Amino acid sequence: MFDPNFDELQGKLREIMEEATSLAAGVRAWLLLSKEGLPIASAVPHGLEEAEIAAMSASILGVADLAAERLDQGTLEEVLITNEQGLIILRGAGEKAILVLAARKDMKTGLLVYAAKTASEKIAPML
Repeated sequence: MFDPNFDELQGKLREIMEEATSLAAGVRAWLLLSKEGLPIASAVPHGLEEAEIAAMSASILGVADLAAERLDQGTLEEVLITNEQGLIILRGAGEKAILVLAARKDMKTGLLVYAAKTASEKIAPML
């Protein structure tokens, strides 16, 4: 039923994300999800609905990808959302996954983008 290597894979994914979040000290939450919007691994504060966030994130990235295509802008790399309390970045992690990082408002945007890019590049070949 389950892949016996799934726990090992999740451990490796968590290591990559711990490295990324230590690099970008303002990250409050992260999720790795399938392109279909199903959670694979995450670290979110208590009280947040992981599955709901994953589904919405996949939808946002899908619509943004379609918009980039229709506007003849090439392949979508990432979506950056700024809001009252912080930043959210959504980035593809290979063909099968999406990485979501949520950070405090005072975090430098470039550092968040770098952390997401670095982590997604390490994760992509694993999935």
